[in-house]
Amino acid sequence: METVPVTIVDTRDEPLQGAMMVVGFPTHGLVGSVAASYLVHALDMQPIAYMISEEFPPTVVMEEGIVSAPVRLYASKLVCGVDRSCDQLVVVIADIQPPVEMLNALGRVLLNWAEAKGVHLVVAIEGQPIETEVGADARIVAMANRAAAPLLEKYKFAAANGVVTGLAGGLLLGAINRTTPVLCLVAQAHKDYPDARAAAKVIETVNPLVPLIALDTKPLREKARQIESEVRKTLRQTKESMANMRETSPEGAGEMYR
Repeated sequence: METVPVTIVDTRDEPLQGAMMVVGFPTHGLVGSVAASYLVHALDMQPIAYMISEEFPPTVVMEEGIVSAPVRLYASKLVCGVDRSCDQLVVVIADIQPPVEMLNALGRVLLNWAEAKGVHLVVAIEGQPIETEVGADARIVAMANRAAAPLLEKYKFAAANGVVTGLAGGLLLGAINRTTPVLCLVAQAHKDYPDARAAAKVIETVNPLVPLIALDTKPLREKARQIESEVRKTLRQTKESMANMRETSPEGAGEMYR
């Protein structure tokens, strides 16, 4: 039997039946990371689980001195309409880039967890690198497993042709024969820096899938440069800390503080 190198640890027992899960890992333009981070803060989402693996880089995230795992899962408050139909979001956000060789297994673990919780749709966010700034009209294309294929026509997503790699590729590969719908949204994004405008366009594309939740992207667009700067700084600090660890003794604390 295959040994799975990654585990999800639940910290809260949340009712997630029928929720939609958005997965945002560092990718081109950091579109997934910026979009996921914005959703967590804009909806005041609460942490419900985290991922651990011996294969992850030795990194933690600090906020006011309290450490958290570099890959975390959050859930929004349950939002119900007048007909008592409810919408809820789960967001998976990462502050590290997991090794390529573990992405397929990581995708399978996320899908297994989502299915066990009753999540009805998984949406992965990926970036397509371009040379120039995208602005407000980033082109979004979509690809899906067979279970999610009807969503392409229903929501008039532009169907993609080509290849998708990274965690989104691992998720879709693991979802080929599953009944859980898995959708990947690919946004044009600047190849060299975090692209908050492209992330805002992704959120606007996602919004019709959870109509009971109001996702206002105006603050994201207005604070785009500040958000891009903060995300760029965090990634730079992570890379510098890892480089320092390789160059010096492994004993002692790293140097990433903010």
